[in-house]
Amino acid sequence: MAVAVARKPVSPISETEKERRRRIVRRAFRSNAMEGLRPNPDCQPVFDAYIAGEIEFDELGPRIDAILALR
Repeated sequence: MAVAVARKPVSPISETEKERRRRIVRRAFRSNAMEGLRPNPDCQPVFDAYIAGEIEFDELGPRIDAILALR
């Protein structure tokens, strides 16, 4: 089940901030991989939206939970 990522108007973020967010996401993927978990491809649009600055960190969890039907 795919959940749409609502695109809200946001101020553009710098390339430096985008790279910082990419590193955060990569670290999370590596941490999960060490636990034997693989990323769900349905969640990728949420991570992409975070990296692009379209959503903030605190929005990741609820959106991922909705995709995975955890809440």
